Amino acid sequence: MRLFALKVPPTVPEDTFDRLLHHIPETAHARVRKFRHEADAILDLLGSLAGRLLPTWYLRESGLVPPPTHPQFKHKSRGKPYLSSPVLARALDFNTSHEGAYVLLAVVEGDGDGSGPEVDVGVDVMDLPTDPDELYDSISYQLTLPERLAVAGTSGKVKAKLLTTLWTIKEGFTKATGDGISFGLDRIEVDMGDGAVAGVKVDGKDIRQEGWTWAVGSIDGGDYGWAVIWRGEATRPAGPVVLETIRWDDFVKAFIGSPSHNIA
Repeated sequence: MRLFALKVPPTVPEDTFDRLLHHIPETAHARVRKFRHEADAILDLLGSLAGRLLPTWYLRESGLVPPPTHPQFKHKSRGKPYLSSPVLARALDFNTSHEGAYVLLAVVEGDGDGSGPEVDVGVDVMDLPTDPDELYDSISYQLTLPERLAVAGTSGKVKAKLLTTLWTIKEGFTKATGDGISFGLDRIEVDMGDGAVAGVKVDGKDIRQEGWTWAVGSIDGGDYGWAVIWRGEATRPAGPVVLETIRWDDFVKAFIGSPSHNIA
């Protein structure tokens, strides 16, 4: 499993934005362009654009799909995107998440002969809440009793980190399965142990029994928290998951060559 982080700049030149836009399906152009000129929406739109292009970036950078070939993506019955063309030698799944200035991409590859277990991955990134009490009030109904007890008595940044970990694990799992939050996040129980994720259960069953693995971490000195959860990997990493950073300029070059410079 590989995990990448792309930090999106707050603005990009119009020409760069438009040229990147040509690399996503035309059916998505209208939605992306809708708020293109509203300053408060530009960062969100750039993140959405990068989220659509990051899987293509990975396929090209890893040599699985040589440029300028455009891989084709479709959606499963519940909306999770997957690579439909070309058909690769190894099973592959990917997932992206966008929050604030960051877009994360998680990729997992399975056995080449197709005889291995199902390959799934989900990732979620979240900026730490400035008001964890307000967040708790809005999501407590989706927490289990042990989770609520783990949060009880905490405050400030400790509470913010705890809630971020709980939420990103739950979201990551539903994104991996493709069910989304309609799955019922209270069906997922995260055992926080001594503040770290000691276990995850779904409907009372330890998900490790079905081959799931997870990892959690932070970005920007702890301002953002992330969780990734996956199964079916052909070769499991020997050590902890390493978050690999993608430079914005390198990302842009993969599609349009050298990016234009911002005008201050």
